[in-house]
Amino acid sequence: MRLAVVNRTGGGASGGYKRYISAILPRLAACPEIEAVLCAAPPQLGLKSWLDPSPKIHFTDCEPFRFLRHAPDVGLRMALDAFGPDLLFVPLERYMRYGDIPVVTVLHNMAPLAGARTGSGLMSRIKSAAQAFETRTAVRRSAAVITPTDYVRKYLVKELGAPADKITAIKFGPSPVADELRRPERWRDGGGKFVFTTGSMEMYRGLEDLIAAMPVVKAKWPGLKLAVAGAARPATQTYLDSLKALAAAKGVEGDILWLGSLDDAEMAWCYTNCSAFAMTSRLESFGFPALEAMQHGCACVSAESPCLPEIFGEAAVYYPAGDSVALAARLNEALSRAPLEREKFSAHSLKRAGEFSWDSAAVATLQVLKKAAGAARLPV
Repeated sequence: MRLAVVNRTGGGASGGYKRYISAILPRLAACPEIEAVLCAAPPQLGLKSWLDPSPKIHFTDCEPFRFLRHAPDVGLRMALDAFGPDLLFVPLERYMRYGDIPVVTVLHNMAPLAGARTGSGLMSRIKSAAQAFETRTAVRRSAAVITPTDYVRKYLVKELGAPADKITAIKFGPSPVADELRRPERWRDGGGKFVFTTGSMEMYRGLEDLIAAMPVVKAKWPGLKLAVAGAARPATQTYLDSLKALAAAKGVEGDILWLGSLDDAEMAWCYTNCSAFAMTSRLESFGFPALEAMQHGCACVSAESPCLPEIFGEAAVYYPAGDSVALAARLNEALSRAPLEREKFSAHSLKRAGEFSWDSAAVATLQVLKKAAGAARLPV
């Protein structure tokens, strides 16, 4: 099979997308069923630097994705014509039309499709509506769709009416554990217990639950801090400002460490040293931080939101999203565990993390690609 991988980003990419491409593409290229791979991406993405050299993988530039532009740009079309692909693999929720070549897409971002708020202001709502439209288009027109969880698969079947045999849930794998641990540069606290949370600073992350829970938890653990990793986009800066205002109103502004974006060594330090890890999102399509926390044996507390129980399994204790009182109780429960009980929950986390594998994901993805390569394009 000659596989064209078209990275239809707007020119940038999330950390989760980078993890996916860095892990799945070399494994697909190593499969004997794959004769050659043409990898197209906007030059500003710097995708070539994500991958080790492979004689099977060839690179070409393409223009950034634009709304309603489903045909390849002139340069990409010339590259595709020369390459002669059997299949287009678009590893995010975008569609591309290239002759009668079938397309397989991967759904990473559920927020626009599920109607979650991703920013403030009119332009943010317009952008979310456009993203939701493009996702529906990709699901409808692609020969096959890969989702990272069963929650997303069921949503597409139930809410979008997608044929069940067209959607395949393939769980992603773990990130490599950093060899180095380094305290974040912005860390101003000398030590002690802290709760850690991380992820993009989006409105659906539900961080207000943690801030509202802090006064209750601190009544039992006076020196406790909350460490928050992740940066805000311009469209979500007002959300970050509202969180800081809430912290001030609750009297815990001095107990929250806003760490911004962290590198792998800093993230590993936080996972390794935190007393508990909390995930409060209202929805996720997968949630790499959940898997990373389990890889480090963290004591995990999670909202019951989709798809988090599907990822954590029995490795976390849960609370109803939006219920800060219940969250405080769960955090106190995790922080109060005796050493042997902490070891038991840490073992649960490590065991659960071991059930996720990029090798297994690549094998399952290859089967989807092989099946789709012989499929006729769905009606537009």
